[in-house]
Amino acid sequence: MNTNSSAESWEYCTAAPTPSGPMVVTVTIYRPEGAHFETHRAETYDDAITRLWPSVIANLGRQGWELVSVMDGTWHFKRPLRT
Repeated sequence: MNTNSSAESWEYCTAAPTPSGPMVVTVTIYRPEGAHFETHRAETYDDAITRLWPSVIANLGRQGWELVSVMDGTWHFKRPLRT
């Protein structure tokens, strides 16, 4: 663990579709006390592509999350730790 007080601390989250496809997106926020899950659903595939994913990504951006990488369909985000 870095004890340098000038180092910035981060928190992390992921956004991922369920294995069955993009119609259910789970956002997982990783916290010291455990993971917090948010589930977002769309009624149709088209709705998932045109509304659900853009909405999830835009809301994460508004909350200060910055995209770090996309790997195997999972979007990885970080933001400065709020104290």
